[in-house]
Amino acid sequence: MVDPQIEKLLIVQHHDIELLKIQQDLIRLPAEQKASEASIEKEKATIEVARQSLLAKELARKEIDAEVKSKEGALLRFRTQQSEVKKNDEYKALLHQIEQTEIEISELEEREIGILLEIDSTREQFEEEESEIKSRIEAHHRGINLLIEREATLSASLEEAEAKVAESRIDVNTLYLEQYDQVKKTVKRPPYIAEIKAHKCSGCHLKVSNDVARAVFNAGEPHFCDQCARMVYV
Repeated sequence: MVDPQIEKLLIVQHHDIELLKIQQDLIRLPAEQKASEASIEKEKATIEVARQSLLAKELARKEIDAEVKSKEGALLRFRTQQSEVKKNDEYKALLHQIEQTEIEISELEEREIGILLEIDSTREQFEEEESEIKSRIEAHHRGINLLIEREATLSASLEEAEAKVAESRIDVNTLYLEQYDQVKKTVKRPPYIAEIKAHKCSGCHLKVSNDVARAVFNAGEPHFCDQCARMVYV
């Protein structure tokens, strides 16, 4: 038969573990929310990098377009001058300038066509990636909202869990309670009270000594695993 005080402590332990889970979740949730917020900022940065790449190509196209217009203006001036010159060498010089300018305009227009094709491809890829990224950002926001709701729920249940722990401790023998609290400080994680099964502590899963195995049948005082220091019972 289990020591009556151990039975009471097992109830205390149950409420302690429930309280511990709530406390651990409340500690963990802000870190999860921060991680989600960091992911959102990373996704936004990815969109911005892609947007800047597209803008850079569009700016390059505008610069080429402006350069083409400038050379077309120069070409018009050369042709006007050509119709006005009287000397043959001046006429040939202007003709050379006209031919060279036409070549430069043709090269610029080819470059502009190439950039326009890049812009179309980049814009299409950007829009696809932006849509996917925005979907992921929305998912992160939904996750954050769930974390906020979860935190509110846990905060509301924290006081109730603490009350249950306090209430369960009321009728426990002081000696047992003091020893139990000491075990909680010593042992890294629950259970703090472990059943001995097949000569082994179910807390650390190691074999207890014969002395502990015999003594644990004696009610009236707490007994401890000589391997992990948990309170033990049968």
